Parts: sequence; structure tokens; C-alpha cells
Amino acid sequence: MKSLLISLLIIFSITGCQDSSRHKASKDNLSLMGSYRDGVNPNSLAYRLADKQKDRENSIKISNIDSNTKIEIAKIESGNKLLIAKVHANTTKEIAQTDSITKIQTSKIDALTKKDNVQNQFYITMAVVIVFLIALFLLYLNNKKNRELKNRLHQDKLNHERLLKEREHDEKRLHKMLDLVGKGKLSSEMEEEILISLTKPESKLLET
Repeated sequence: MKSLLISLLIIFSITGCQDSSRHKASKDNLSLMGSYRDGVNPNSLAYRLADKQKDRENSIKISNIDSNTKIEIAKIESGNKLLIAKVHANTTKEIAQTDSITKIQTSKIDALTKKDNVQNQFYITMAVVIVFLIALFLLYLNNKKNRELKNRLHQDKLNHERLLKEREHDEKRLHKMLDLVGKGKLSSEMEEEILISLTKPESKLLET
């Protein structure tokens, strides 16, 4: 930007120089006219060559200034493009870094989420297994109690049936002995022994 200002100042100074040159040329024309009056011809070849030489010099100066100005402008544009390219590159780099960090954080969050899901699934599975085992154990205890109860009931039933049979047998035996005693087929001593022996089962039968 500083170079551009310098170039513009140079252009303004050259323009001023051209104006001064033109003013000088008009003065020279006046002086030539005066000289022509003194005997110098402004249409002479030497005068024309000198005038063309000055024009060429002025054109060269203007061309040099224009080329220098274009060079400075090109340098400024090149610098601006380079600065824009650097800013764009830095922005792209920062965006890429941000995307990379975001992806890394996202992958970490996903990994932690998967880990939590696996742990939760493991805990749920363990809870289901424990509940299932407890249910099996309770079912086993219930079946065991049922079997024990059935066995006890069956044993009680068998004992009851055995007692009934024994009682029935004792009753039959008692009736048979009493029948023999009633018929007088036994001696008095045997009847007494039978009666004594029969009193004990009868007491047992009465107790049951």
C-alpha cells in the first residue's frame, strides 16, 4: 500500500512536470517566436528534432512510471493473494483440526457408550440368570417339600392301613377266642389265660 502511494505521488509529480514542461515549451515557443523575430525559424529541422526528442523522453518517463506502477500494483495484488491463500490455508487447517478433534471425541463417546451398553447388558444378563437360579432353587425346594409331604401322607396312609388291618386282625382273633370260650371247648385255665392275653390288645385297641 505504501508503494502504491509512492507511485501515485510520482505520477502526480510527473504530471506536474509535464505541465511545467508544456508551460516551458510555450515559453520556448514564445522565446522561439522572439528568436524567430531575431532570425531563428521554429519550423526548422533542428527545432523539430529537438521537440520530438523531448516528446520521446517524456513518453519514456511516463512509460517507466506506468510500468513501475503496474509492477507495484502486481506486487500488492500478489501479496494480497498470498495473504488470502495463507488465511485460507490456516482456516482449512483449523477446520481440519477441529473436525479431527470432533471425530476423536465422538469416537471416544461412542466407545464409552458401547462400553456402558455392554456393562448394562452384562448386569441385566447376570440379574436375569440370578433370578432364574433363585426361581429354580425355590421350585426345587417346593418340589422337595411336596415330595416329602406326599411321602409322609403316603406313609401315614400305609400306617393307618396297617393299624386298621392289625385292629381287624385283633378283632377277628378276639371274636374267635370269645367264640371258643362261649362254646366251652376250652378248659378254665386256658380260658383265663386267653382272657388275660386278650385284655392287653383290647386296651391297645381302645387307646388307638
